[in-house]
Amino acid sequence: MDSKELKQWLIMQGAAVAGVADLKPLSDYPTLPENLLSGYRRGVSMGIPIPKGALTDIKDRATQLYLHAYDTVNRLLDDLAMRTVNLIEAKGGRALAIPASYTLDRTIHRGNLSHKAVARLAGLGWIGKNILLVNPEYGPRLRYATVLTDLELEADSPLDRDCGACTKCTDACPAGAIRGVIAKPYPVERGECIDIEACSVKLKGFASELGKDICGVCIRVCPFARA
Repeated sequence: MDSKELKQWLIMQGAAVAGVADLKPLSDYPTLPENLLSGYRRGVSMGIPIPKGALTDIKDRATQLYLHAYDTVNRLLDDLAMRTVNLIEAKGGRALAIPASYTLDRTIHRGNLSHKAVARLAGLGWIGKNILLVNPEYGPRLRYATVLTDLELEADSPLDRDCGACTKCTDACPAGAIRGVIAKPYPVERGECIDIEACSVKLKGFASELGKDICGVCIRVCPFARA
């Protein structure tokens, strides 16, 4: 099985986008646990979009319909990632599925690994001013899962693009947390792009209403998400 065959299989199985990242540039990137990437050469990134209709009624906060779409897409991604692991192991490779949405450290809002960092290296988009991955076709509507593998798959190349002068997410953020910084290729610290404390406070308020700390406003207003 080569990289092209795997990506074609992922699309046939329900992914909207798929790519393969060389993990070497992430050797010093923070992961939980710290040795998560040990023995793995490639990251297989897969994305499924939150439907446009789920964003329609978002104004200054997420809605219950958006929350349902968000949770459903994450479940689909976790299922697809596990089936990808089974496929790779059947081909003689080693693989590990990283959950689509699983926060291990809530003080810094980190999971095992940044799906965005892997997806960017896999050529699926660029880091927007809201530090979400902006895909040329879906904008930041895509949710991602990652499968780590030791297979020597051909890696894709990152896109050389950014959000330019657009300020829509910066202007719309209900917390006023987006600083409008273009971080290329990837922010060393998220704080250079986002006021993390202001964002966290606002999300905690949303969690008291929805049961989960999600927002969705910057996704809805992105021109690429609405194209």
